[in-house]
Amino acid sequence: MISDEMLKSLTIGTVIKSSVPKRRWSYMSDREQNGKANQILSFKDFGDTIDWFFVGIKIIGQKRFLKCVEKDPVLSLEFSGGAACFYGEKELNNIARYWFGREFCYPKSMTIEDVNLLLGVEVKPSNKRYTFGKDDYSPESFVKHREAYQGTKVRHLAYSYNVDELPISPATEIVFRDKPYWLASRTVSVEGSCAYFGLGEVTEDGCVNMGHSLFKSTGEVLGGRNTAYVRAVIYVEPKLFELVKLNSGAYRLIKS
Repeated sequence: MISDEMLKSLTIGTVIKSSVPKRRWSYMSDREQNGKANQILSFKDFGDTIDWFFVGIKIIGQKRFLKCVEKDPVLSLEFSGGAACFYGEKELNNIARYWFGREFCYPKSMTIEDVNLLLGVEVKPSNKRYTFGKDDYSPESFVKHREAYQGTKVRHLAYSYNVDELPISPATEIVFRDKPYWLASRTVSVEGSCAYFGLGEVTEDGCVNMGHSLFKSTGEVLGGRNTAYVRAVIYVEPKLFELVKLNSGAYRLIKS
């Protein structure tokens, strides 16, 4: 059991090491005629441990959890097209569960909400809407081989901000560390005559972006294949684990 005193010693950015669950070296998403998520994956071998950044305490119902973000993205992943927009969030979370699931309570891929909360950024939703017309497709309708229903409206969700505009902190170091990575968040960019759909991402130039276009309302697949990494988030229930402090200053997470 992790004591309250130990919890109080943890700060954002503290490194927590955990054992690697038994690994299976292949993962394939479901596929349909239109490609359904259309993934190409490659795994890296990171030895016997995974390093996590501690980023806070999460309360879920009556339970308290340590919230940890995977330090180094572990999957190189390509997405493309309307199917990636429709199934991408689900697939990213499937991968997180597949890779980290058994030991931890809530493994999932990182979202824009996770990033905003870490950085202390509040983004107001946009009021812009796009109305589907004749010959338009949503990602869902494209995958299901039919046009979108005319008159259906979709709300603008895309936005971005630059790291240069944010104060330097342990949280920004975590978010913008090393490689670009996907966020398990769907995004819509509304223009006057069309809408663009994609997944959120953190880019190499230090920008959290919710405007990455994979698919256009005309049915066009944009930009070919787009490659980034997956950064997982886990919730650890303190009463089921212990923390041992290492000489390096990091902690080792072990089952109670």
